[in-house]
Amino acid sequence: MFRKYLIFLSTFIFSGCVAVQNGIFPEARDHISEKQFVIWMLSDIQPRTTLERNVFEAAVADINKNIPHIDMGIMPGDLLKSRSNDADFTWFKETRARAKVTDWYQIAGNHDVRSGPIFYKYFPQPQYYAVGYGNLLLLFLSDQSTASRTDISDETFLWWKDMVENNREKIIITVTHAQLKGSGLTGSFLSSRVIHNSKRFEKVLQKEKVALWVSGHSHLPQRLSGTVSVQKNLGGTYFVNVASISDELFLDSESRFFYFKDGSDVLWMRSRNHSKRLFNTSLDIPIPLGRSFTWSSGSPEVL
Repeated sequence: MFRKYLIFLSTFIFSGCVAVQNGIFPEARDHISEKQFVIWMLSDIQPRTTLERNVFEAAVADINKNIPHIDMGIMPGDLLKSRSNDADFTWFKETRARAKVTDWYQIAGNHDVRSGPIFYKYFPQPQYYAVGYGNLLLLFLSDQSTASRTDISDETFLWWKDMVENNREKIIITVTHAQLKGSGLTGSFLSSRVIHNSKRFEKVLQKEKVALWVSGHSHLPQRLSGTVSVQKNLGGTYFVNVASISDELFLDSESRFFYFKDGSDVLWMRSRNHSKRLFNTSLDIPIPLGRSFTWSSGSPEVL
């Protein structure tokens, strides 16, 4: 609990220090049409009691009623609380299956790792993998230890580095549970919030183009400055925190939506408040991709 309040305190202290400011862009809804590739990014669900499961259930009901279509759902970790059991995972998968989302992908966060082999029993996937769609390349890196920080092995890092260096023609998005130390996101000065030995990744970003780096873990309200950051010294990568599907003290249940338009080199990101069932239009942000998105007539492919 103390750690969570420390995160909130740091948010207010460092508010305004990040390059991306809220509320200065035209609204994303003016740029959104039906024929777009839509990704729902949501993280840190982890209900502590069966009663708290209603928060995720309400988020699913919200998107089913109010979002016309979602092509892909991505979860950057902490799907459930530590040491969850079969009943917890069964509830989670059944609830998620009710969402009108075509394809789902996820990584393990520190809480998921603490559940042991049961996480991979219900999500049989490698600790790191890639998904391709059109000219999008999504790189998924799970947490690999039970520490509060995110530990990523050198083997995983070298795989990621190779994928980045050999796919320069792609729009690359990296998904991790915690953030890079040099991301500029609020809380990045705390060792428990960042990827251990972040410098490995940062050295690559100084030379290679990764359009977007998405993380969870921090549970910060999206209206606060410091949940989105662009770092010119790291190749212009945009770092985005996804917030959390929870309604704890000071928190609404929130997630992000990414809208990709065929032929456009701009991704529109929107902030969804599931507690209020609306988009916060002051948080609509255009993110430059570096190259135009190419629509695919096929399905996403695990590489």
